[in-house]
Amino acid sequence: MRQKAARFGVTLAMAGALTAGALAAPASATAAGWVPYQGFRTLTNCVKAGTAKLVMENYKEYDCRWDSPYYMLWLRK
Repeated sequence: MRQKAARFGVTLAMAGALTAGALAAPASATAAGWVPYQGFRTLTNCVKAGTAKLVMENYKEYDCRWDSPYYMLWLRK
């Protein structure tokens, strides 16, 4: 359980840094291989779904970005 909390903390920090910095424009994000998947009301639900996609569907990375009024889950193969 402690390990999951540590990973979640790192993910929150990374998501905060990406959100606070420059948000990538959809065209540049798509060019880099990122595709939007689904919006979530909470960051926690977005992180859970992203983690599940990594495990179940062979994605390499995920990112939860604030896209008012929800968090958008972005995936990269």
